[in-house]
Amino acid sequence: MMKSRTSFVLMLAASVTLNAKEADNRYPGGERADTTASVFAPGLVSGPAQEYGLTVDRVWSEIYFTRLEGDESVVMVTLRTGDAWSQPVPASFSGEFIDAHPYLTPDGERLFFVSRRPCPGARQALNVWVVRRTREGWSTPVSLGRPVIDQTVHAPSVASSGNIYATGLVRLRFSGERYTSPEPLSPPVIGSHPAISPDESFLVFSARRDGGFGSNDLYVVFREDDRTWSEPKNLGAGVNTESVESSPTLSNDGEFLFFSRHGEIWWVDAEVIQSARH
Repeated sequence: MMKSRTSFVLMLAASVTLNAKEADNRYPGGERADTTASVFAPGLVSGPAQEYGLTVDRVWSEIYFTRLEGDESVVMVTLRTGDAWSQPVPASFSGEFIDAHPYLTPDGERLFFVSRRPCPGARQALNVWVVRRTREGWSTPVSLGRPVIDQTVHAPSVASSGNIYATGLVRLRFSGERYTSPEPLSPPVIGSHPAISPDESFLVFSARRDGGFGSNDLYVVFREDDRTWSEPKNLGAGVNTESVESSPTLSNDGEFLFFSRHGEIWWVDAEVIQSARH
């Protein structure tokens, strides 16, 4: 279901700034993030391998993420039953090929990811695929076809409209059953691994810019009334460090921002996004 810009912003603004972690059994470990980033689900999601690109459904019943060990990357899934989360296993559509960057649509009905599996008509190895939810589970992966293939579309982020935002930073508009060719933001913004809000009112991304904390930081741009994008705002010391912060994603309940640092997945209250507006 599409969410208006106003309702989504109000939902984010209603997030309470917490001085201590608040208990909530929906989340692995039983605590929710505050406005200073912390490692997400250590020992379950964040472990000895490299993890990044996490996506979670709106009701916190399933979590998907990328696990990289050596040269092999797999989309993993962990499921919640009551207050307990299962040990992660490869998702039903992953494990045979190199797969990464899963992204659940806001309604939870589709999951996009990138893969090096054979893609008909493609010259490049890495392309975007999608699976759809069925009564039996996820469908067989389907390539997005032209003009998406061979466009170096990494880390797709999908809005409620179906529009895809990808490294560049570019947008691929969804029209009926097809996508347009990638188009830059206006004005253009340089960065990678975008995380678009469901209503496309703001976009978080990774970039190295003057005045940052030393390496790639997370920034946000906001959609203005004239449909252009604001100047990038650094998300600040609660999120960024002198290390590389990358692969941001938003939880589908609008409450949290996830990202990777040092091969682990971190999370933080999404209040830091609205705080950057001021």
